[in-house]
Amino acid sequence: MMSDSRNNYFSEADIVRLIGRWSIQNPQVQPTNQGTVNKTFFVEASSGKCVFKLYDNSTTAEQIKYEHSLLTFLQSCDLSFDISAPIPIDSGETLLITNLNNSPLRFSLQKYIFGQPANRQNLNHIFAAGQALGELHSALINFDSQGKLAQLPRWGKLDKIHPLVTNPLEVPHLLKLEKSQQQRLVQIFRELIEIASNLYQILPLQTTHADYLCPNILIKDNRVNGIIDFEFATYDLRLLDFVAALDHFSRIGNAIPAWESIKAFIKGYKEYNSLSNLEIEALTSTWLLQQANCIVYWTGWLLEEKVTYDSVLNGVRKIFLLKDWLKQNNSRLKNLYS
Repeated sequence: MMSDSRNNYFSEADIVRLIGRWSIQNPQVQPTNQGTVNKTFFVEASSGKCVFKLYDNSTTAEQIKYEHSLLTFLQSCDLSFDISAPIPIDSGETLLITNLNNSPLRFSLQKYIFGQPANRQNLNHIFAAGQALGELHSALINFDSQGKLAQLPRWGKLDKIHPLVTNPLEVPHLLKLEKSQQQRLVQIFRELIEIASNLYQILPLQTTHADYLCPNILIKDNRVNGIIDFEFATYDLRLLDFVAALDHFSRIGNAIPAWESIKAFIKGYKEYNSLSNLEIEALTSTWLLQQANCIVYWTGWLLEEKVTYDSVLNGVRKIFLLKDWLKQNNSRLKNLYS
């Protein structure tokens, strides 16, 4: 659900008018039906295909400019895949602003990348996604190396990741869980809040994608052809980005992680990058921290009426399952890196 309803009434005729800023002749526009925050449209013209992005008001101009500078940097890197870099107008601007009913609207035009979203049930895709993340991390370490440009909070700081959830220990109550579930989730959160402080002191920090999911990974011929949607990118634990992707590719629904998927992803990642010994030791705690940040963030979205209660409750079920699975498989998981 869009948090700014004006974007939902923005017509295709309005978009065609705005695309004129790029001097594109006779563009054909259609919705992509993608994106949870910003609204995007495919634009086809004789000059080629691109993507028009209309930014929701919940995204600040500073964050958009940060994303654009990051994309421009990555486009200059010698990557084996494409990046959806913003296309500047003649004056060099990539973020444009106009008014609709006396309210500002921000928009951009970005490069279109061919490919199909990665399939989590295809081990070749999982391996390729691991490769691309390893390569991406190797490039991102050279962007904003001190984290001075990042606009979004670090996703492992559970009290900072959503303005409506400043005390993560209140989440179990906000979700109206039954008493035993509340007690268990509070205990998990207490442990993770204590652990997180140490993790941020000892583990590598760098710019991360922070939304490395199938819809944002475009596959062609079993190789990653492009990576899109860097709108959540920030300066954070590299390992947090890694385990978020590992969880996504190894767990479908409420299933426990699948070993074949874990092995494929890690094998791919290791072709371009490697975790440090400290990261390997912190794999299980960081994986749980990543799942906790999802619960906190989605609870905030629930309060904003962007997601359903069941979708957040599903996250609670997943962290309980993961906690039990990691307790049994901690050593085996770490041995994959030995």
